[in-house]
Amino acid sequence: MNSSPFNAEEHKKMLRSYFNGQGFQRWASIYGDDKLSSVRNTVRQGHAVMMDRAFEWLQQLGLPKGATVLDAGCGTGLFSIRLAKAGYKVKAVDIASQMVDKAKSEAIRQGVDKNIEFEVNTIESVSGKYDAVVCFDVLIHYPAEGFAQAFSNLSRLTKGTIIFTYAPYNNLLALMHWAGGYFPKKERRTTIQMIRDEEMKRAMNKDSMEVKKREKISFGFYHTMLMNANHR
Repeated sequence: MNSSPFNAEEHKKMLRSYFNGQGFQRWASIYGDDKLSSVRNTVRQGHAVMMDRAFEWLQQLGLPKGATVLDAGCGTGLFSIRLAKAGYKVKAVDIASQMVDKAKSEAIRQGVDKNIEFEVNTIESVSGKYDAVVCFDVLIHYPAEGFAQAFSNLSRLTKGTIIFTYAPYNNLLALMHWAGGYFPKKERRTTIQMIRDEEMKRAMNKDSMEVKKREKISFGFYHTMLMNANHR
């Protein structure tokens, strides 16, 4: 419902502020083992289901031991640590320094920090070349124009596959988001930015990517589309 032009720098500033502040506390609790409300507990469970399926897809790629994987928007490091334990070399990047610090301390605690390179950076600016790229529950915070920019950079960074989540457009959910009713007020997170099918196709075509797999993950208050895309 907002017609103002997308400002990339202001958007990154907003995300950095949120995930270094209220967002860090909220998501560190969800990703951890704190006691949660029923709403947040379904988000934790849905997120866990999504990560399990994404890990299955990654394993099915048959990448060799020591293959490089970029975890773009690593949060508190749940997936990065899982990758490191499986023998991958991981680059863990997040826009929020608090998230990266938490991920690093957890990797050290679990003895896999030597397999993970940590970096505070945006998914639009991170560089390098990786055997695979993963990006979970990050692109859901980007409106269509910002989504296209971020996805374009991630697609350039992978030698083959990118596994990611996004929020597909849904008229009913769009109305609920606009009305502020999707989450109870005390549970509300940053606004979910839904992407229309034509916008997704445009982003895929622009970067010569094609969808190999997709699966909708819905669990309580957690709703996302998990995608596996490759270079054509």
